[in-house]
Amino acid sequence: MITLKKPNISPNVFELILRYIYTGSIPLDEKNVRINYSLLLVAADELALIDLIDYIQAHIITNEQELLRVNLIEFLQVSSRHAACHLLQTHCEDIISQNPSEFLKLDAFTILDKHVLINLLKKDIFNMEEIEIWENVIKWGISQNSHLSYDVSLWSPQDFDALRKSVQDCIPYIRFFDITGPDYYNKVRPFKKILPKELKADLQQWYVGQETPCRARMIPPRIRPFVSTIIGPGHIGQLAAWIDNKQEPYHSKNPYEFKLLMLGSRDGLYNVREFQRRCGKKGPTIIVIKIKNSNRIIGGYNPIEWDSSEGYLSSRESFIFSFDNNKNMTNCILSRVKNPDCAIFNSDTNYIGFGSDLEWFGGICEQYNYQRKILNQVDFAMENYEVFQVKKRQNY
Repeated sequence: MITLKKPNISPNVFELILRYIYTGSIPLDEKNVRINYSLLLVAADELALIDLIDYIQAHIITNEQELLRVNLIEFLQVSSRHAACHLLQTHCEDIISQNPSEFLKLDAFTILDKHVLINLLKKDIFNMEEIEIWENVIKWGISQNSHLSYDVSLWSPQDFDALRKSVQDCIPYIRFFDITGPDYYNKVRPFKKILPKELKADLQQWYVGQETPCRARMIPPRIRPFVSTIIGPGHIGQLAAWIDNKQEPYHSKNPYEFKLLMLGSRDGLYNVREFQRRCGKKGPTIIVIKIKNSNRIIGGYNPIEWDSSEGYLSSRESFIFSFDNNKNMTNCILSRVKNPDCAIFNSDTNYIGFGSDLEWFGGICEQYNYQRKILNQVDFAMENYEVFQVKKRQNY
């Protein structure tokens, strides 16, 4: 008789584990199993059931996207604590990188383990303005000390010291030198007491003396430059101008950021489900399509959002376009919406698109709800396509 003490495994979860050990199967679709995914992963890791861990991870990633997003913090915490769950951890980080602002707004963000937060900062998961990252690190730090008020003017030296101890391991991964002067003065300077002495001196030299400190650790900017396999920065300047209803392209002062959400050749050329996962509920987007066996680029701007609901969305700002695949965008056609009530058609099928005028998964381009026909043919095949999230630059 051997007594096996496993206080981290509840009787209900252990019953499921025993069923798996004796039968080689586990019903992951049953309700009592679905609510215990995290506990099952912990138990399987503690009992070194590697095949079961891999099976549960694959099932969650493939079949439980909605559950994963609702409980993102929980799954991230569990997968980060257990090395065998690296596939799930990577998938959680991929979801976060697609929309870091939404992740930081989650109520559960404040209960994130410190080592998990530091790991995200190290990996540059947060591709966003540095001041937003700083504000959320402070929010996280304050939440670790329940006695702290959000009104810093009421704080005692002991309060600042408590915050300093909570966030000091995060400080080295904040790119303070990428924060604008006004944001530094209004949002960083009030917390100067928690910063290391040398860093405070470097920041004063940077912001007041307008000099680069010799000893400063200048980390490369977190926000990546625009990258595309289909179009270049000049094309982006023209697309941004069209968004603002202007004809002349923006050059050095483009007011918009274009963040790549999906690349067809990488993420699935005709995978509607993956498109909805990566691009759904992301706000305004630009879609750029390279037509197979053609020199034409086509695409469109959705100023609202994509989702899997069946039906039209109304917009007066959407447009579709086409141009030759060269630097000067020759033979350019801009077609703005003429029937706003049928500007965008959302669906979880190939019919998703810009009204009935451009359905890229279906390979159809006609002229009904927009002013001009952008392609001389009705049917086309994609060689590749890209989807960019369009966001107004902060403080522009």
